Amino acid sequence: MVSIPIDNVRGFIAEALLRLGLERQQAEIAARHMAYADAKGTDTHGIMQLPVYARRIRDGGINRNPVLAWENETEQSAVLNGDHGMGHYVTHVAMEKAIEMDGRHTISFVTIRNGSHFGAASSYAKMASDAKMIGFITSNAAALMAATGGTQRVLGNNPLCFAVPRKEGDPVILDMACSNVAMGKLVMSQNKGEQIPLGWALDKHGQPTTDPYEGFQGGGSLIPIAGHKGYGLALVMDILSGVLSGSNYGKHVGRMADAHIPTGVGCSMIVLNIARILPLELFEARLEDLLGMVTASGDGTNRIYLPGERGAETERARQQTGVPVAGKLLGQLTELAEQLGIDTQPYGF
Repeated sequence: MVSIPIDNVRGFIAEALLRLGLERQQAEIAARHMAYADAKGTDTHGIMQLPVYARRIRDGGINRNPVLAWENETEQSAVLNGDHGMGHYVTHVAMEKAIEMDGRHTISFVTIRNGSHFGAASSYAKMASDAKMIGFITSNAAALMAATGGTQRVLGNNPLCFAVPRKEGDPVILDMACSNVAMGKLVMSQNKGEQIPLGWALDKHGQPTTDPYEGFQGGGSLIPIAGHKGYGLALVMDILSGVLSGSNYGKHVGRMADAHIPTGVGCSMIVLNIARILPLELFEARLEDLLGMVTASGDGTNRIYLPGERGAETERARQQTGVPVAGKLLGQLTELAEQLGIDTQPYGF
């Protein structure tokens, strides 16, 4: 295990993507959002994915030179055809558009067709909260989850995220997927030779399993949060992001492991201009009153965390300590660096 400074994580990712053929703006934006995930402690969505993205870029699953096109554009909505480009870059461009449109209106809606995996959803929703607006984003993904009562993978572990600005301090960020855990946690458990708790996954026969291999590579599926409620959320998020956008949906979404095939991920985002609904100062005061009620509602034994608060604390800690990178991932990154002719010493590994 080594710890790599966050700036070095971002710099190494950007350099690797540049050498893989992405133009500088794409590489730097993608590196920004990937390093954000590592800083927040969402390790399954940061530099851990770089070897996967590298393989997909090389094999054609990610288009290194996408031609982005705006379609069906109105004053408050638009569809962005991402041309299967790097998901972080495409989604960043889409959220910038949603924020820009919402500056002139009360609500904006942007959806992406022909997108790719974009990492941590909160990185984009937070772009809206940084602009003193409320941001929402959702995406679909390759089928990894069975419907309640089913045994086949039919829906992705589709994420959704809300980011709400505060007058001071970190925004309230609810960033969640629709299963009990992300598939990356099964991969990490398998890499460590550890079992997983019951309630994380089913095997290919629809039976609960503690074996991370059976829950993923062996053909199993993730278990939705709260049973039918998580399944329902995943379905609606796929309708919003896949069906509505004109992109792939359900079993049609490509797998990240099939490096030569574009995933055709869909994504949708909504931005609300608070100041056009309620004076911003009044909203902020009312929000702090509500949050104060919530955080003061315990018996004093345990701290009550607001959504996103743990991630913000992790970010502050990792600004000092760096991002922990385990041995297997470190080996993959070192191998990738050798293939691309990158000297890893300036980056701290």
